[in-house]
Amino acid sequence: MKRILFVLMFLFVAAFSNAQIFNTSGILKSGEASIGFEPSMLVYNGSNEFLMFFHAGVGIGNNVDLGAKIGAFGDETYYGGDVEFGISKNLSLAAGAHHFHDFGFDGTANVTVPLASGTKLITGLDMDINFGDETTIPLWVPIGIRVAVGNGWSVIMEAEIELTDKAYHYFGIGMAYGF
Repeated sequence: MKRILFVLMFLFVAAFSNAQIFNTSGILKSGEASIGFEPSMLVYNGSNEFLMFFHAGVGIGNNVDLGAKIGAFGDETYYGGDVEFGISKNLSLAAGAHHFHDFGFDGTANVTVPLASGTKLITGLDMDINFGDETTIPLWVPIGIRVAVGNGWSVIMEAEIELTDKAYHYFGIGMAYGF
């Protein structure tokens, strides 16, 4: 019963939620879960905004997982969620929704390249479609490193480099715990 409530909670959040932060192609197996936190800085048109992101995910089977996140302590709270599909061991596609200043949809292709034991390079392409006063389509290239530090913990350092004028630069470092 707890597991069903947990999955329903993530389905609800994903319905109102982004596929952007903590980009990896790793898919949680059915019944596995993860939580994480990430102090972050967004840089847009010369101004900075600091947010603390909290992440959660659950594997639902068939190489699919659900993720949710909240970004707090900034000018506006970020709410987001996604459904991620494993295409291969090192490639996944995610789709989701978010609310951060405006409502928007997300699409992400995540590529993970193993470097050394427990260390992976993360990259891909990230896109939003935001619906505000005008519809915008910001694009980013995520670049990051994930280092397994033991007992289910990983340190994740990442940046999102803006490709379009409507995007912002993003920098974050955090920890994730899988169980």
